[in-house]
Amino acid sequence: MKNYLVSETRSGFKTLTYRDQEEGRDIRLHSAYDPVKEAQRSVSGFSRGRSSVLLVSGLALGYHLEHLALSGDIDILVIERDPEVVEICSQVNPGILKKIMIITSASEIESYFDRLDMSGFKGISHYTHRPSYQIDPEFYDSITGNISRHVSSRVSDLLTRFEFEERWIRNIFRNLKHLAYAEGVGRFFGKFKGYPGIIVSAGPSLKKNISELENLRNRALIVAVDTAYKVLSRHNITPHFVVTLDAQKYSSKHFLGAPANDTVLVADIVSCPSILNSYSGRKVMSTTSKYFTDEQGHTRRETTPVMDWVEKFTGHFGDIQSGGSVATSVFDMLLNFGCDPIILIGQDLAYTGREIHCTGTYHNDDWLPGINRLKNLECINQGVIRKRKIKYVPGYGGDNPVITDFVFDLYKSWFEDSSRRVSVDVINATEGGAAIENTRELSLSRSVPGEKTGKSPDMIISEIFRGSGRLDISPLKAALSSTMAEIDKLIKAFEDNVNNPVEEAVTMVESENLSPLFRPLLRKINIYLVRRNIEGSKGENMLLEEIKGAAFKLKAYISESGLC
Repeated sequence: MKNYLVSETRSGFKTLTYRDQEEGRDIRLHSAYDPVKEAQRSVSGFSRGRSSVLLVSGLALGYHLEHLALSGDIDILVIERDPEVVEICSQVNPGILKKIMIITSASEIESYFDRLDMSGFKGISHYTHRPSYQIDPEFYDSITGNISRHVSSRVSDLLTRFEFEERWIRNIFRNLKHLAYAEGVGRFFGKFKGYPGIIVSAGPSLKKNISELENLRNRALIVAVDTAYKVLSRHNITPHFVVTLDAQKYSSKHFLGAPANDTVLVADIVSCPSILNSYSGRKVMSTTSKYFTDEQGHTRRETTPVMDWVEKFTGHFGDIQSGGSVATSVFDMLLNFGCDPIILIGQDLAYTGREIHCTGTYHNDDWLPGINRLKNLECINQGVIRKRKIKYVPGYGGDNPVITDFVFDLYKSWFEDSSRRVSVDVINATEGGAAIENTRELSLSRSVPGEKTGKSPDMIISEIFRGSGRLDISPLKAALSSTMAEIDKLIKAFEDNVNNPVEEAVTMVESENLSPLFRPLLRKINIYLVRRNIEGSKGENMLLEEIKGAAFKLKAYISESGLC
């Protein structure tokens, strides 16, 4: 039996004692004499530096938080293991709860970071309320570790946007023409209820069960990530779908040399245009979006830059949520398709056998010319692994620990968390690599039930393509033409040297039509100006130059679409 005792102190303030009758110990969470002065002394030696988020382990009665809150404009995020403590604090010191956000479980972390504006983020500092921490160090360490991973992920997302956002936007415009004859991925949602869905990734263990796939085509929906597509082709295996979402040109190598077949290409709207242009089979288009709950409890959608603008004229053609890799996107796609169970193969998330990928990927093809009598594929794999920050995690089936790295571990956490949240059965049939919590480990042959009656996956796919679900992109063509005229007007304003060029330019790019197109291209400069506190004429001139550059880029992108 565990409980808490609230009592008066000599100074007139209340204190809190944790009573653990099982272990026969009492832990005072505050001083028995003057808890306020004690908190003041403890906080006085703490510095949050330049951080914009303060993480506090332990709530108790919140005296330490009152002093921490004096340190300026900062978000205070409090980890507290016991909801009973939150209730007691709300009665004794209710004012402090209005200034903080409390997390009592790992499931609450994501909602906070979904709402966090990373544009002004300057890091996270950590204060530990030692008496609270002493009660359950493992809980506080676990939540702190989860928060660190979320911060790393959000920072990584922001850096990725900075690096790739312009490429995404250009690729979107270059891929718009495919919307006229490709299907939207949303047309397949709910069409495969009762069918197992197999995600084929290109981990080293794929070679253990790849030969079984072809016999499962009529009983399960087989979806390959792009890295695994060439491997399957070399084994004469035709997956029902292959999914690609990388915007970079090298991703086209996953398809080089793979023969034309009945596999349907599912391409994110930001995918490398050369893949969509050269793929001779049937095509499906998707867009990556993220759904989260805001502070008012409403579901919000955050989609790829400029897609809100595009969808005003095309309508939604299907969202897929992603955890950062193609395999995580396929996982969400199969959930939307209605597949149950979802089966993972080739999902090592580790350097099984000190290999990076299954033999047959384009990576191996690129390495082959460099092989000689002094350097073989094993040496090349080892050289790549040595450059990574590795760690050891439990292996599949309780085997010895396997080598993984930070990125693989992030994806592993994503699959573990997603498998815990979904209602469908998730089976890890990789038969190697890292163990993935919250999944069942089974061989591939035992994961798929016997003969299935009714339509085969191929029949369902063909029926959808024979239907009349194509998008009408004529409104989009008209919008592109009128937008091009607006951009020409903006460029002319620059050339005419109007009296207030910044005011004129900002007014034009903040119009209802242009704002969704210019906003992502100006994101980096706006964040830079805020973080560096650059104001006045210097800031205005920097912003004006970025607006000029963005105008010429957008004009070029719209021209490359070939739709106006």
